[in-house]
Amino acid sequence: MARYFFDIHDGNEFTGDEDGEICGSLSDVSDYAVSVLPDIAREELPNGPNRLFWIKVRDEDGAYIFRASLALASAWLVENANGHPHPGENLKLAALRRTRDQVKAIRRDLAEDGLSAEMHEIDALIGIAQTEAERMIKSLLAADATLPRSG
Repeated sequence: MARYFFDIHDGNEFTGDEDGEICGSLSDVSDYAVSVLPDIAREELPNGPNRLFWIKVRDEDGAYIFRASLALASAWLVENANGHPHPGENLKLAALRRTRDQVKAIRRDLAEDGLSAEMHEIDALIGIAQTEAERMIKSLLAADATLPRSG
């Protein structure tokens, strides 16, 4: 039995595990990491509709040996429901932000898994998608800033 450390990123903040958990097997390590993610997501739900939660597990020597992640993405599908505007942001802007964040996560995972070099063409295409999403977000924000405000 060995001690493993479960470092957590809740979508906003990183928390390093100082105490660790004793696990009897590597299966126990992965099972524990995966089982903790829904609890973390549940605690953080009020802080935003789109989040990526992850846990990276370190062994006793400090080497990362396992990663588990959970993506939470929610979206309004209509501007108005039952005659009332939804409480979220512009549908297009929300969709672009979700896309940008998911693409960034894919690129990070490829790099962390050591596959960026082997999959250079895919990483390059994903990078273009990330850049285009960011450009479109800026464009929508700029257009929104020029609209007259009512009230």
